[in-house]
Amino acid sequence: MKTSLYNFYKNHYELKKFNKNISDKKLLLLIYDDNYYYYLEKNKFIEYDNDDSMLNIVNIISKKFKIDVINYYPICFCNKTIVIGLRIKNDICNSLNKLSVKDIPDKYKEIVAYHRNSFEMFYFSSTVTEEIKMSRRNKLRYKIHEKIIKKYILTSKKRKKEEFNKLLEDNIFEYKTAIDVSCGDSKDLFKVAKKKNYNEIVGNDICVNYLYKNNYDGVIYTNDDIEYNLVKKNSFDLVFCKNTLHHMKNLININNLLKCLDNISKNEILIVEIINPKEIGGLSAFLNKWLYVKFLKDVGDCFLNKKQFIKLIENSYKDYDIKFDEFENILGKYMIARIKKGK
Repeated sequence: MKTSLYNFYKNHYELKKFNKNISDKKLLLLIYDDNYYYYLEKNKFIEYDNDDSMLNIVNIISKKFKIDVINYYPICFCNKTIVIGLRIKNDICNSLNKLSVKDIPDKYKEIVAYHRNSFEMFYFSSTVTEEIKMSRRNKLRYKIHEKIIKKYILTSKKRKKEEFNKLLEDNIFEYKTAIDVSCGDSKDLFKVAKKKNYNEIVGNDICVNYLYKNNYDGVIYTNDDIEYNLVKKNSFDLVFCKNTLHHMKNLININNLLKCLDNISKNEILIVEIINPKEIGGLSAFLNKWLYVKFLKDVGDCFLNKKQFIKLIENSYKDYDIKFDEFENILGKYMIARIKKGK
């Protein structure tokens, strides 16, 4: 059974509830830019009553009003309405009215004040800002990577996708809910979770343009900073995290990420991480330098070797049952940690 957006956010996010009626629709889109100007249509924030996916709604709104959405996230509930924030690029928008905070209509003032006071620092860490900036700036390069390099050079066969998905399938129990915390353009978890009849599958990534490319049928897409977010404790049976640790700025950020994975996971955490290509050498080092760093402008550089990975996981999840595995393909060597809560 398909989960409504309202129920999804209600079930999985710690959001403030305002006992006031600001809309008779299911969604109210609070559109703003980094200078905290807000964008309204005919003196009203845009309302939406379709229970479509949030990603599709963002895509439709972006095209209709010619706005460039950088991030989207839930803000609060107002009776039966969920308020969603859409952070946009600071451009002139001729199709919507641009208002300063003091000019916002009275019915929205409390919500806007709450948003300004509570969400001003969302997505502003240096790691996140750089990740988003580079993904947006190099859209064409990522398209070439997806449509040509991965299709004809670094093919699914060379990346051993079939073998990797079989490995995932063997390591994942038949739970109800799952999230890939930084899915990018990968659909690995989604295919396995669907095969195992999961009720709710979530794909999250900090970069909206990666989500547009992914958009796998039946998956709910979110746009959270996985290091800092409002997701409830024990929200998902299975939490999947692939090639994300090396995108953190330093060890402090990696530990913050691992704590978040622990917090939102109810039963199992599955972490897949490429081992430092510079230590592996050969083709792995070559591809990392010339494809990912030079061509795709990948900002991830906090790589771990095998010993560091194992020690980090064991120190972070001391009270859980941990099993390690390895996987190798044309891109390099990977460590896999399956963390089962409770021994």
